[in-house]
Amino acid sequence: MTYKHFLLIYQLSDDYLARRGEFRAEHLSMAKLAADEGRLLLAGALADPADRAVFLFTGSDDDAPRQFAEADPYVANGLVRSWSVREWTTVIGSGAAQPVALS
Repeated sequence: MTYKHFLLIYQLSDDYLARRGEFRAEHLSMAKLAADEGRLLLAGALADPADRAVFLFTGSDDDAPRQFAEADPYVANGLVRSWSVREWTTVIGSGAAQPVALS
């Protein structure tokens, strides 16, 4: 199976840091499960300001990041203003999906 990388990008609400505590355990549990299953490689919020979060998923299509966002309590409860999924063509590094041979 050919795998690809996908970025799930969250645009966070202005009150994200103040409100995330109520939903954080469920959100992190979902992320840990996705990581344990090998679908989620890295995830975290951007800092200074904490206005976005980025998740790196792997798979043959973008189903995993879309399903994650649709089920995420952060999304359902308004901590995420909007989200998008983008395929990321990775070419350099030990985990690149489409490594480029350099001569």
